[in-house]
Amino acid sequence: MTTPPLLEVRGLDVEFTTPDGGTLHAVRDVSFTLRRGETLAVVGESGSGKSTTALALLRMLPGTGRISGGTVRLDGEDLATAGEDRLRAVRGARIGMVFQDPMTALNPVLTVGRHLDEVLRAHGGTDKRARRARAVELLRLVGIPDPERRLDDHPHQFSGGQRQRVLIAMALAGEPDVLLADEPTTALDATVQDQILTLLGELTRTTGTALVLITHNMGVVARSCARVLVLYGGTVVEDGPTAEVLTRPRHPYTAGLLAAVPRLSAPSGTRLTGIPGTPPDLSLPLTGCAFAARCALAEDRCHTAAPPLADADGTVRAACFPAAERAARAALAGPDEDTEPPAAPPAPARIDRPAPGRVVLTAESLSKTYGSRRRRFAALDGVSLTLAAGETLGIVGESGSGKSTLARVLAHAHPADGGRILLDGRDVTRPGRAELHAVRRRVQMVFQDPYASLNPRMTVGEIVAEPLRAFAIGAPGERADRVAELLRLVGLDPAAADRHPRSFSGGQRQRIGIARALAPEPDVLICDEPVSALDVSVQAQIVGLLTDLQRDLGLALVFIAHDLAVVRQVSHRIAVMHDGRIVETGGADELCEHPRDPYTRALLAAAPEPVPVRRVPEAVSA
Repeated sequence: MTTPPLLEVRGLDVEFTTPDGGTLHAVRDVSFTLRRGETLAVVGESGSGKSTTALALLRMLPGTGRISGGTVRLDGEDLATAGEDRLRAVRGARIGMVFQDPMTALNPVLTVGRHLDEVLRAHGGTDKRARRARAVELLRLVGIPDPERRLDDHPHQFSGGQRQRVLIAMALAGEPDVLLADEPTTALDATVQDQILTLLGELTRTTGTALVLITHNMGVVARSCARVLVLYGGTVVEDGPTAEVLTRPRHPYTAGLLAAVPRLSAPSGTRLTGIPGTPPDLSLPLTGCAFAARCALAEDRCHTAAPPLADADGTVRAACFPAAERAARAALAGPDEDTEPPAAPPAPARIDRPAPGRVVLTAESLSKTYGSRRRRFAALDGVSLTLAAGETLGIVGESGSGKSTLARVLAHAHPADGGRILLDGRDVTRPGRAELHAVRRRVQMVFQDPYASLNPRMTVGEIVAEPLRAFAIGAPGERADRVAELLRLVGLDPAAADRHPRSFSGGQRQRIGIARALAPEPDVLICDEPVSALDVSVQAQIVGLLTDLQRDLGLALVFIAHDLAVVRQVSHRIAVMHDGRIVETGGADELCEHPRDPYTRALLAAAPEPVPVRRVPEAVSA
């Protein structure tokens, strides 16, 4: 007998009041059910309503956000209309939340033990010793080694993966029935990501906790969830079993997302396919299908009428007129008849990349040590590499392996303690002030977080023009034209020069950062995790942009990332770092297909592919 749903969401609408008094309709008519032990993935681009939906379940919407329609029933009780006292009893105890960025979710001045103690006290723990024992038990449950000692450490003393485990421990402290995990693995390395996903899977199996996993990583969806809900423009465009949705997407938007996903099995030089256009402005009235403006299959009716979420073949539902008609034709044709296939990702194109040229950058036995006299840490330990014009060298490894330190040493943001850096064969390891200025013009960086690296008080034009002024490039009256040229080069409208960074999406801000880095016409561009926090479609656009710029400008690229599939696509060669050393290097395809070092093999084995290959546990009965 089918058990009643633990969580039932029907017709959820969420609205925000804009500064000018208008209404932004962030979530429209979202419905789904969740049973005990069930795992549901919620996917979509930034702005699709994923996080807003999760926050609405707990009535934790920021600012002017409010639930304007629908119900959120937990064991039959509607939380959408519950009083604040009742909600405080539900938050944490019945529904737990794991946030995306552990460093912003954890108070840096409090120990991890204090964080857990506050949660346990809020849920009725009165005995201090019992609370500490429970905190130790929770840290042990999420795989933190030596939990008794680590309780007294602060968040900055934990790695990124360990901080995420602490957040999971805090969310589990109230023994919730439902766990909402908002992008819990986005910025984590493949091995740590695999550990977190394994932990979440074990929790659903052993405790019966239901999991809602919000992510843009289709490999994570395939690895972890039994069902998937695809959101676009604040509404559900497809939902169904993970295996069905990922292998035979019925909605063109889902097919587009899958086409943009980098695959570790694809050879180097495979061009990622982004979805053209931008998501709809949710502050404007929406008529017709939200995806119609970006859809190659859109018909006239798609622009005037909103398609209902209807059966689109078996257990999958899609909000698409053509998909519904295909399902109807399939039903009439019978199981033995061929019918028109659903929209599928296009065949991946190859990137036309010229062969690398002369060696531009050389590192010889670089070393870098941090810490005090009592405790020293070797971030770099004898690192050597070469980089040629027109070549991309991918660098992969776990957090703490030395990737970002190497990037900063190569860019002369940090001095090397030992070894040499050669630029066109000339030793520039310890340049004088004038020479350092010249070196920094030739070696530029693109950072991981574009918003943090862009001055929010400056306009885009001022940001892009800053290197032109710093390196005295061009006459002052000519710089506006150069800024416009750079913005066009990275795919932005020159009119964007008058706006501030906050007015742009994450992908657009990354394009601004690239334009700024290109302004002094460098020979070497060092990209430190430039796509790790971006949606798959935007990621595909940025990776394609960097590849095209390299081809057109002859740039030498150092591409640092934790996503091995992305690194393989963009790189000629890959260097694997571990404990401050390069443990293996080779051609991108050769290294991915025939790894020699055990550490490289472990990284490759942990990388999730968007193919459902593991059996996901069914929901457990109440």
